[in-house]
Amino acid sequence: MKQPCLRLFAVFCLGIALAFLPHCSKKVKETGLAPDFTLKTIDGQEITLSSLRGKVVLLDFWATWCSPCRESIPHLVDLYKNYQEKGLQVIGMSADKGDVEVVRRFSQSMEISYPIILAPEEVNRDYGVTALPTTFLIDKEGKIEEKMIGFNSKIAKEMTMKVGELISEKP
Repeated sequence: MKQPCLRLFAVFCLGIALAFLPHCSKKVKETGLAPDFTLKTIDGQEITLSSLRGKVVLLDFWATWCSPCRESIPHLVDLYKNYQEKGLQVIGMSADKGDVEVVRRFSQSMEISYPIILAPEEVNRDYGVTALPTTFLIDKEGKIEEKMIGFNSKIAKEMTMKVGELISEKP
């Protein structure tokens, strides 16, 4: 008779713990201020996210082995080419582990012209990245305006439309 009560109590405690767990993490709110970072690109350039205020920033969390990521890259390259001079900064946040040369060769083969960073696990955690690709659109004030998970033609259209809207907004 004691075991069923003990099990019920354990389930109750677990439920309470899980209810409060999301509030204890440093996970980003989908429309809150983007967590700041200072990281080096695969080419050795240092990037601090907060120094890009005044620009629209597209952070793309991806990996070389991810098929939807490979599909999205040509779209991101085009977005960067079309909107860079209007104030868009695209940053590729690679989830690849290990040899930076693999990422460098991949980015060259895909003709990626925007900076690539090997994203540390802490940054993935801070942004709440649980699937690839995950793309964040950050407005000129540093606030996350959009979080997009996955990639397909509908997401590509939404991304292009949202970038255009954010670029045209006055800071």
